[in-house]
Amino acid sequence: MKKFLFSFCIAFILINAWGAAQDSIPYQTGFEASQGFVAGNSLNGQGGWTVEPSGGDAKITDTIAMDGSQSVELEANSQIDKQLAADPTDTIIWMEGYFRGAGTTAEPQFPDAEQGFPASAIVFFSATNGIRCYDGDGAGEGSWIDTNVSTLDEGTWYKISIRQDYTAQTWRCYIDNTKSPDQELGFRDDTVTTLNGFRNFADTISYLDTFRVIPGKKGDANLDNKVDAADLITLLNDPDGSGFDLIEKDNADMDDSGAIDSTDFNAFIDKILNRTT
Repeated sequence: MKKFLFSFCIAFILINAWGAAQDSIPYQTGFEASQGFVAGNSLNGQGGWTVEPSGGDAKITDTIAMDGSQSVELEANSQIDKQLAADPTDTIIWMEGYFRGAGTTAEPQFPDAEQGFPASAIVFFSATNGIRCYDGDGAGEGSWIDTNVSTLDEGTWYKISIRQDYTAQTWRCYIDNTKSPDQELGFRDDTVTTLNGFRNFADTISYLDTFRVIPGKKGDANLDNKVDAADLITLLNDPDGSGFDLIEKDNADMDDSGAIDSTDFNAFIDKILNRTT
């Protein structure tokens, strides 16, 4: 089993050998009371999330939130995990959340594939260099790449959107809907072929809110994990995608041109008529 690492270090990593049950994607939570999360209690065991027992705790808080009234507060030296199951045919996976914290001065050290923890994408909140992404070489090594956020504001929520391509074993990072860095990045380990989960390390106090994991499917403009007539209505109501969010826009951009236009509409019609997926 593998996982996506995020660290405050935040890291999305793919990891082996969990015992907890997996939730299927699409998966979305705001850690709200209406979703079964209890403020003041440890995140461990709530909603299928686990907290690594050897470090600090992570709790549901109702004092700070990006949206709604609750979020996850991670103590220093804590680690949270969420096990997720993807359909093997879903080769593009989006993972997105809002993160807040001061970051850490120490460069993160993550367990490697030989320890049972092969990783795909890693994002690091650095107190000295802002948000950084790991460009892996597929063999367990790589280098940190700077983004457009060179200085962290610990009071700011940063929206981090990750698009992972498990066929090409590449990934993209978007910060507040802007691709940064501009280049395609490589997986740290080429043994990663599907999504199995998310891991967030916190070296300092940090927060997570409004987290979702969604398969990238061309034509699925309404993000219901299907390509059907409902998506056609979505496109007809917003033919240039001006009201779409980042993931909706990527799904509706059938030819990957960067814009939604009549070419994408015609490609969508062809897909529906040909019953392609």
